[in-house]
Amino acid sequence: MGIPTVATTALISIAERVGSNRIFKALGRFHYPFGDPSKTPEGERRWRRDVVLSALTALERPVNRPTVFEYEQVRK
Repeated sequence: MGIPTVATTALISIAERVGSNRIFKALGRFHYPFGDPSKTPEGERRWRRDVVLSALTALERPVNRPTVFEYEQVRK
């Protein structure tokens, strides 16, 4: 049981190997999973907020085994 968590990463295979139950595939590169330096500062803040809210939606989903969530699957 424990505390529900979501691992947000671009390195899906590593998250699976360490036993993460909820894995949210990062939209950014592995250097900055919650960032996109190509956007304006305001655009990046909006984008980052959307990514975090999508990861939190994945946290609400029940899982029995390691499950990878794509942004498009959980986007509100």
